[in-house]
Amino acid sequence: MTLTAWSAILLYFYFSGRISAFLHPVFRPFVLISGGVMILLAIGLAISPLSGDECCEEEGCAHSLGRMTTGRILTFLILLLPIGAAAAISSDGFGAGTMMNRGIVNDATGLKAARQTSLSPTPQQPVQPQQPTAADEYLPKSKSGNVLIQVTDLLYAAQDSSLRSDFQGKTIELTGQLMPDNINNPNGNRFKLVRMLMVCCAADARPVAVLVDGGANTKIPEMSWVRVTGRATFPTEGGRMMAVVKADSVVVSDPPEETMLY
Repeated sequence: MTLTAWSAILLYFYFSGRISAFLHPVFRPFVLISGGVMILLAIGLAISPLSGDECCEEEGCAHSLGRMTTGRILTFLILLLPIGAAAAISSDGFGAGTMMNRGIVNDATGLKAARQTSLSPTPQQPVQPQQPTAADEYLPKSKSGNVLIQVTDLLYAAQDSSLRSDFQGKTIELTGQLMPDNINNPNGNRFKLVRMLMVCCAADARPVAVLVDGGANTKIPEMSWVRVTGRATFPTEGGRMMAVVKADSVVVSDPPEETMLY
């Protein structure tokens, strides 16, 4: 029964898609494999049950719970209740409080290591300075012809002149969750566009953000998913270069298929 219950929970998370909020895509197949192995073991034990009575016949047996029906039920509940409760009450996203507690990163140097994104360089293949025409050939575009990027692309670009030249002054589109900015907001018209960056699992996910100069559009409720269209700028503020999007439009949007960045 324990194996069946654990298998059902793992397979439910995998096939329902909820696993995407908790685990990097590289590790998700192991959830499917684990669930499958557990259900096969459960079937095998149902067909040919094993008994632990033989090892508990002596008075000195350490398996005291195993010699009592109530003890076996208690053991079953200890193994099942924690994972069952976690599956039932866990949220598939991070709230504003959790993001604030984890610390919102708005500078690439605040990340433990540079992660490869759709446009970011890898240590083995550093990006070389590109001519505007060459950059236009590989930058992904929306149907409107705007450059599609992620929050992390702008954070890395603020530290890398070759990437900055790809984005500087271009009309870009990016998606994230809206959070107010109370630090770098002298005119009261900025907000943070936040995404969660995951290395392995939800336990190590960190919120990363760029500033958006959005004017009146900041009236959208906090933590709403929005699509921002505007121009990428890289002003120097407080002694460091920052990524700031000068928004032309900020509209409420559906969450992306993958809410995490990797």
